[in-house]
Amino acid sequence: MNIPRVIAAIALLIITVAIIAFAVMNPSERVLVSLGWIAYEGVPLILALFIAFVVGIILSVLYSLYYFIDMGLNVRRLKKRNRDLEDELVALRNLPLEEPVDESKPQEGKEVQP
Repeated sequence: MNIPRVIAAIALLIITVAIIAFAVMNPSERVLVSLGWIAYEGVPLILALFIAFVVGIILSVLYSLYYFIDMGLNVRRLKKRNRDLEDELVALRNLPLEEPVDESKPQEGKEVQP
């Protein structure tokens, strides 16, 4: 048995019962809904709350989609950068440790013998 799921189900049941009780106790409550440019009079309270809830869900989903798409693009960009840096690291590892010494040129601190 998954305890967190049971707790979430019980919490959802309590919230659902509270919403139904609120709607049953306030069937005749009417409110004024003003959107700034237009006002609606006599809107049932439960309907106004339900519409506000649905609009909140829609806006949350849209923001979440934007956020996940942005994170996906960042992950793709960082993977490409990581791949480029790994290629550069492999190239640096394959370089010789010392440059070959040309015996015909005099070196600093050494004299050329005839």
